[in-house]
Amino acid sequence: MPNWALLLVRLALSSAGCALFTWIGWKLGRLPWALVAFVFSTPLFGVAVARPLVELAHEGLSWLWRQPLDAWSGRYYEFNGVHVRVLEDAGRLWFCADDVVMACELRVVAAALPGLRRVEGLSCLSLEAFEALHGTHPDHELGRFLLWARREVVTPWERKRSGALVPR
Repeated sequence: MPNWALLLVRLALSSAGCALFTWIGWKLGRLPWALVAFVFSTPLFGVAVARPLVELAHEGLSWLWRQPLDAWSGRYYEFNGVHVRVLEDAGRLWFCADDVVMACELRVVAAALPGLRRVEGLSCLSLEAFEALHGTHPDHELGRFLLWARREVVTPWERKRSGALVPR
């Protein structure tokens, strides 16, 4: 049973138990006995709810701690000290054009590059488009980027898709 469901079940049962004891105290002697029954049944509520509540708080804080990192989970790549966002769409890898231009220190406007495509709200280019750009405008850093992208990004991605990395 998930922790939140256990908390709700224990909360309902312990509240019902406290209400039952308080009602019995009310029937025995009105307000004074009802208050005594409530005070003595309150630890039942605390003991029943304490552990699931602490575990739920731990799960919530852990989720909150991991939340800023989820955007980069599994797709953080760095070239020349610049975070290069690599996205998968339609069975292909797309590199954020702004990141590559910044990492390679190219003197071009990323929005003016041919073959630009919007993926998850970012202007992206495929590796083939960067190869075509390198063919028309040879640049040492862009050549390094192409080698890095093939070795560090594309090859592991292809192995993962083909099942070559599956342990036997």
